[in-house]
Amino acid sequence: MLLCILGCTEPFTAPTENFEDILVIDALITTEERSQEVNLSRTFLFDAELEAESGAVVRIIGNDNSTYSFTEQEPGKYISDTSFGAASGVLYSLSVVTQQGDSFTGGPVSIEQKAELEEIRAVRSTTEDGEEGIAIVADGFDPTGEAVFYRYDYVETFKIVSVANPQFDLIVVSENPPLLEKVPKTRQENICYRTQFSNSILLATSENLTESRIENFQVRFIPKTAFELRTRYSILVNQYIQSRTAQSFYEDLRDFSNVLTVFAQTQPGFIVGNIVSDNGSSTRVLGLFEVSQVSSKRIFFEYDDFFFDNRPPGFIRDCPVLAGGSRDPILLDLIKRKTHKYRGDGDPTGFVVSPFGCIDCTVYGSNIEPDFWEE
Repeated sequence: MLLCILGCTEPFTAPTENFEDILVIDALITTEERSQEVNLSRTFLFDAELEAESGAVVRIIGNDNSTYSFTEQEPGKYISDTSFGAASGVLYSLSVVTQQGDSFTGGPVSIEQKAELEEIRAVRSTTEDGEEGIAIVADGFDPTGEAVFYRYDYVETFKIVSVANPQFDLIVVSENPPLLEKVPKTRQENICYRTQFSNSILLATSENLTESRIENFQVRFIPKTAFELRTRYSILVNQYIQSRTAQSFYEDLRDFSNVLTVFAQTQPGFIVGNIVSDNGSSTRVLGLFEVSQVSSKRIFFEYDDFFFDNRPPGFIRDCPVLAGGSRDPILLDLIKRKTHKYRGDGDPTGFVVSPFGCIDCTVYGSNIEPDFWEE
């Protein structure tokens, strides 16, 4: 009893009486010729959902007399009306006017340095805790020696193959009396592709080095047992060259996002960006307007390229098998509630089913092959 009492922990309730409604602006303009994006939202409580900032007027203005207007495509997501890429030597400013009439400006900023993402590699690696896996590492270099601050993110896509590929589905013909019937499948549910975005702040610097070079910087570690490695995997790594202001902003944001920091007695305080109020609005703003040179590379690999134990990671979930007849009320109920699907022929008078996600891969991704995919 003493062990139970001493081992109990008291639930933590985050204080909310000092919550402040702050406008959050995320604006990154790159050298890529594409539709650029600006995201607007509001701070929210732990138990609330993201609150998008809709109805704003968003523009980016260059000192070369260029102006780019943005239209809200989704709540809080503003996309440029025309495709463009940031040009060297041009100073860009961000203008945001909210639906309430509050006006904010970011910049002016420009592309300060350029550096190429020379290579990304997948290497077999082991963590300090002894966990085996694949490390994705990047090399960047600026021969002029001017690039100092680097930031990375990635988009990973992996292939999902369901545990079975039946050519038929089961449908409920009658509930009373119970009756199931096998019908030809109408769509491809065996091979899918899932895309996931990085959610970590990955920073590197060459500030104290003899040249502007980043080597073997780890942007991703995938444990050997991770489902992502079960079949075929691809990762696109983006390298951004940023200013000292941007580097400091992301360092503060990274520190603030750390769990140990959040619950520490000493808090990092308000994160200062480069966006300010134009009309003396009482609304505080948190955010950064960046103009950055970006360089990207993609690689593909498979589990067998690194591990030869013939033990690839298991499927994303357990896939038990349940057999029954065409008049089995249990199977009928499972099919009706769409929790199970036909897996394959059982005995001549019956069916075999497994949980829905074991047969239909669209539960986890898209059955449309990405344009960039290579086998």
